[in-house]
Amino acid sequence: MKRIIILSLISIMMLLCISCGKKDTAFEETSKAVLTVEETTKETQTQAQTEAKIEVTTEIQSETMTEEETVSVSEEETAEATQEETAIQEQAQTYTEPYVQTVTGSGRIVAIDAGHQLHGNSEQEPIGPGAAETKAKVAQGTTGVSTGVPEYELTLNVSLKLRDELVARGYQVVMIRESNDVNLSNKERADIAGQSGAQIFVRIHANGSSNQSVSGALTLSPSQSNPYVSYLYDNSYSLSQSIVNNLCAATGAANRGVTLSDTMSGINWCTIPVSIVEMGFMSNPNEDELMEDENYQYTMASGIANGIDEYFASH
Repeated sequence: MKRIIILSLISIMMLLCISCGKKDTAFEETSKAVLTVEETTKETQTQAQTEAKIEVTTEIQSETMTEEETVSVSEEETAEATQEETAIQEQAQTYTEPYVQTVTGSGRIVAIDAGHQLHGNSEQEPIGPGAAETKAKVAQGTTGVSTGVPEYELTLNVSLKLRDELVARGYQVVMIRESNDVNLSNKERADIAGQSGAQIFVRIHANGSSNQSVSGALTLSPSQSNPYVSYLYDNSYSLSQSIVNNLCAATGAANRGVTLSDTMSGINWCTIPVSIVEMGFMSNPNEDELMEDENYQYTMASGIANGIDEYFASH
């Protein structure tokens, strides 16, 4: 009997052990499953957080790029606006008032025009009041065959020296231009001279020819039969003759005299005695280089001033 009871107890204990073992195994499997779910959840959360951070970073970068692009566009627009404003200002720049220097002395007023300018103007204007014939408003001029110097530079350099020489002699001077970068037609230059109060108008130029051996100085004046300014013939011829004679005497250049011309708009629009001075030929290599010499330029200016002195001595 005892034996039976003991065997029964052993059986019950074995059943209990087996049952506990299964529970432990289930518990372990359940625990593992829970851990796996928790780890998966954590990984999912971490991945979601990472993706969220990436999205935020991308948005910030996108906003930054947008701001940088906006700044860049703004800078480009500002630069373009500035360039447009400068271009408009340059286009709107006009000649308003001639240079006038008043000094003590005789009070004689001389207008000086340095011929041509940096950029020619091919727009047409009548060659004189009421004329049907037209010419370009202003040509760019010739160029030194040897020096390569443009005429507008040479004429301004000599005109400035002539201005200083006349001021030193007691004249008042009106400079039509003191810069190469202007836009003044031949008519406008004559108008400025006539309205300035000047008594004579001296236009400084240099000559050119297809024959490089031609040299010498000359002056141009309207003729007695000029249809626009015939009343200026006597004084203009006298002025032109005095200038060319004294210019050649000072420089030793060949004297080609006074040429009468009725087709020059720079003469035909004048209202005061006028002379166009062709100082020499830029097409002649020797004369071209000589006229670019600064000492020779002072000599030319002095010779022209001597001619102006001679003119006023008899007028």
